[in-house]
Amino acid sequence: MSRTGSHDQLPTVAEVCAHEAQVLALSITRFIAAGYMTQDVACWDAACQCAEEVLGPAHAPRLVAALIGVMRALRTERKQPWPFMPATCCRVTRDEISLLRALGQAQGADRVTLANLARVLTGGGAAPLLTDALQVAAEVLESIRPLLAGTPSSRPAAPSTLH
Repeated sequence: MSRTGSHDQLPTVAEVCAHEAQVLALSITRFIAAGYMTQDVACWDAACQCAEEVLGPAHAPRLVAALIGVMRALRTERKQPWPFMPATCCRVTRDEISLLRALGQAQGADRVTLANLARVLTGGGAAPLLTDALQVAAEVLESIRPLLAGTPSSRPAAPSTLH
């Protein structure tokens, strides 16, 4: 995200995420995207560690793998760069909002709406890889929601002046 952009006009994670599973998914996706951008495995390791701290070693790998699938599909089918915020940022880009909306829709049975949301995410055209990856990720997110019910909030703290 550009520092010249209007950071304060972007919505917050608390305003956009419907539940803690989405907050966790957003953070992990941001780590994965940073890994692709920097070509540094430490970012992917951070994604795994983030998931393991919240879900434990039994459930974390499934979520990370599902979100890697989403990011790989985006990289394959998207026509422009993927703008994202740092993993702990309290603000959310428009593209991240579209991703969260698509993940929420993927939990439903309306595959046509999901395909349309996937087209928006990719910039147009059919996006069968992304549609399938979103459905897999949504299933994993739904399965971990009960695990997050008793955990402290993983939502980013008050806005920071660092980004």
